[in-house]
Amino acid sequence: MKQITLEDVLAAKERLASLQAELRCSYQLPVVSFTANIPGSVKDSPVVRQLLQTAVNRFRTIAGSSSIDIVEERFMYWPTGPAAVLVADGSPDELKRSCIAIEEAGFHARLFDIDVFSADGRQISRSTLGQRERTCFLCGEPAVMCRRSNKHTLEEIKANVQARLAAFAATATDPWPQAVWDIGAWAVEAMLMEAACTPAPGLVDRDNAGAHNDMDFFSFLMSSSALAGSMFRCAAAGYRHDGLPAELLPVLRYIGKDGEARMMKATSGVNTQKGLLFLLGILTAAAAYTLKQSATVTGEQILDTAAAMAQGIVSRELAVLPARETVRLTAGEKLYLQYGVTGIRGEVESGIPSIREHGLPVLKQALAAGLSLNDALVHTLVSLMTVVEDTTILNRHSMEVLLDVKNRAKWIMRHGGMLAGTGRAKIAELDELFIARNISPGGVADLLAATYFLYLVETSNAGMAGTI
Repeated sequence: MKQITLEDVLAAKERLASLQAELRCSYQLPVVSFTANIPGSVKDSPVVRQLLQTAVNRFRTIAGSSSIDIVEERFMYWPTGPAAVLVADGSPDELKRSCIAIEEAGFHARLFDIDVFSADGRQISRSTLGQRERTCFLCGEPAVMCRRSNKHTLEEIKANVQARLAAFAATATDPWPQAVWDIGAWAVEAMLMEAACTPAPGLVDRDNAGAHNDMDFFSFLMSSSALAGSMFRCAAAGYRHDGLPAELLPVLRYIGKDGEARMMKATSGVNTQKGLLFLLGILTAAAAYTLKQSATVTGEQILDTAAAMAQGIVSRELAVLPARETVRLTAGEKLYLQYGVTGIRGEVESGIPSIREHGLPVLKQALAAGLSLNDALVHTLVSLMTVVEDTTILNRHSMEVLLDVKNRAKWIMRHGGMLAGTGRAKIAELDELFIARNISPGGVADLLAATYFLYLVETSNAGMAGTI
């Protein structure tokens, strides 16, 4: 990179001042000038250019929300450092206040240097607005005093600037608000907890592979890891969406297709969590969408949003099936034609009553009763088994087998589930029976993960009010 001399810096300042004057005179409007505070002889780099662009983007956002028109923009990429001059149709004082807010928006923002000039060329200073002048990079004292007294060495200042540039580079890797990060992380946690709770009758858990010979506990760890990005993307889609909830579903479907491909690659073609990807993808988007409207929400509100997102899905995708018999059908579509079971589509469109009326209340009660998280999840799993029309069981077996599963689960819950010794013993026996009979309540497992996700949102989002 080119080493910059004092003469280079002075010449660049003259060019910038000339451009500011030209634009002011041409439009008879204030101008906002952006540069970067980079001491030393090297002032231009890709990171510094990104830094400048970030400051301009923040100003654009403020201008848009304040009905300030940006009439023209000029960008210069000089060896002495990048610069930008914007012509803005607004009050010079208000423009300066906005720029001060940008300059104080974080550790790296101290590197922003934003000047505002009125149409007649008057520079708007912080002091004229009753604001404190900018402080030193290092000690917090007025910057002008430290410069005059040479309080800090150039090496000290350069080291501090490099730290701020590194902080900026780290910030630039974060594409989402905190709410999206939290919701995505809760979704991944829910997937992992569902796989980990033990004993999970007929399902993969920490003790065995359940009624499966093509997957195990580690398959689920790999699958959940592969789907993590999809959960964050679904949350981001919900957070950014400003239209009707139903308009989100097509977006999520594309994210889901990408996620499914990643899952299949991670598991060497084994379908471990395709149904959960659909269900939890909708719920993460619904949670982010709902949280954006209100600082705190309940699981029921998220379920209402999910129902609005899936409005009409059964009539669009299942009710028309008799007219499409020549089309290759999925397992869920075949079960709809055979039994009239709407599966997860119908559950979501109805607001997932199995979670609303059974899963979430039972999980809360179990934890309040003192059960460990593992035991509370197993307890909730069996409770869901009593009511869910599990299409995984139907696809593998028959309606008679599904009814038998429900009745066995009801007997266990009547005898206390994981809250009683008799119930615990029967759950362990049920695991052995399901493995022997090749029964896997995979649909119930997906709903358990969704239940725990909603529990995490409910119990954690109260502290998120400032992050939405």
